[in-house]
Amino acid sequence: MAGKPGVSGIDPESWRVTILSLPKRFTRGTALGFCGGHAVGRAEGGRGKTVACWWPGGEPELLTVKGQNVLGVGNARGDTIPGQWTNASGAMGAVAWRFDGKRLVAAELHDRSYESTWAIAAGNGVAVGTGRPNAKKGEYARKVGLVWRDGAKPMVVAAAGDVSLMATDGEQLAGSIHGRASLWPSAAAAVIDLAPGKMPMSEVQALDGQLQIGVAWKDFCARAGIWRGKAASFQDITPKGFQTARAFDGTEGYQVGFVRKKDTTRNGSTGDDNRAVLWQGAPDKWFDLNALLPAKTYNSSVAWAIEIRGDVMQICGESRRYEMSHPGTPQEAHAVPVAHPVVWTASLKN
Repeated sequence: MAGKPGVSGIDPESWRVTILSLPKRFTRGTALGFCGGHAVGRAEGGRGKTVACWWPGGEPELLTVKGQNVLGVGNARGDTIPGQWTNASGAMGAVAWRFDGKRLVAAELHDRSYESTWAIAAGNGVAVGTGRPNAKKGEYARKVGLVWRDGAKPMVVAAAGDVSLMATDGEQLAGSIHGRASLWPSAAAAVIDLAPGKMPMSEVQALDGQLQIGVAWKDFCARAGIWRGKAASFQDITPKGFQTARAFDGTEGYQVGFVRKKDTTRNGSTGDDNRAVLWQGAPDKWFDLNALLPAKTYNSSVAWAIEIRGDVMQICGESRRYEMSHPGTPQEAHAVPVAHPVVWTASLKN
């Protein structure tokens, strides 16, 4: 068994790793979520070209929206893929794809009373994201949270600062207000400020029942954590020996993300030696998913999403090879020439 033995409830001999294939003429990619049990993400090609895709049956298929060529996806969940199109001027419009068990159906969510909208996350058929209202020249329009249900006009979640909705379970909403982790028990409820004391920068990125999952910054370093409905409940789950970590998703008491030994390189740039991990609600209950990857090809990874169907756990993300030049010097630099979508699977114990 790879990594720490602190995660329970999983058959340690059942772990399997699948490196997903990419569409033709694309060389890089990542898997960001699941729809209908299938991985969803993006592929990258030459000259910066990026496409949205998913992997039904393990093979890549491009996602499409009529009249739009540049598409992105967010954290797919259940039967919904949130995302957006981007036009030549840089404006964005929210979209979503719904899976009816046989095929995906695209739906335009963009409200033209907004300069831009984008859908970030989904839960129980509800999509959430952010919009920037049209503003008069010279004025700043605060971003608002948007909630899309069953084709209706989006419900607006506004505040005194910029709102980013990053998670929903169909009822609760979560994200941040002007860089402070925030929770709404419902779209109509008063917001709960979750920003931990002495850690004013924070955000919630996923919901798991009464748990909120995300990150808070301590001394400019990201620390993975979970909340239980109050700012004072924040629990840092970054394992000992790692300076930084981020948690992106969670379900049934498990969380996924990555850890990194050092937050930055000697020259102050962000490091790329990430290791995908699975947590079980505590800093000493974690499992090193990176150790399961083929070591000759990959030495770095990120886990973006997790789902459990029956007794099978699926985790998706990105498997990478990073290369280092001038290690340990002020000129140290990291590059990532290889990045492929990956799915880890395991069986849960009865």
